[in-house]
Amino acid sequence: MEGVRNLCLDTDVLIDYIRRPSEAVKLIMEKVYEGKVSAYTTTINSFEIWLGVYLAPKPEELIKETGEFLSQLKIVSFDYKASREASRVMASLRKQGQPIEIRDLFIGSSSKVSGMPLITRNVRHYKRIAGLTVLTPEETIEQLKLSD
Repeated sequence: MEGVRNLCLDTDVLIDYIRRPSEAVKLIMEKVYEGKVSAYTTTINSFEIWLGVYLAPKPEELIKETGEFLSQLKIVSFDYKASREASRVMASLRKQGQPIEIRDLFIGSSSKVSGMPLITRNVRHYKRIAGLTVLTPEETIEQLKLSD
């Protein structure tokens, strides 16, 4: 893989990094800081992070740090193209009797139409979105090692 790799980070990966990063997430973020990887997330993931902040016992202590952290990421919007893809996926899954949580649907569709793999530990949630590349942080590190 040539050049900078674009990765869309799911909420669980962002929370992992904010709290106490696992080795794999730490290595991904090192690649970001080295300029070898561009880190993205979606507006839906941003919503989930901010929801956690505002539900915390003392949100005022988390607001500045959270804002600074999220401002370092590129944010992918849930736009018209993503909404159309989400509708297609949801219709298909409903017909198969396999409902999907709406936020997961919006996150996965945003990542898919942006052409980026979604990095998450919740692989089972997203694998049903055909055409979406879903990787765990550990799988991501292995792929990044191969491309170095």
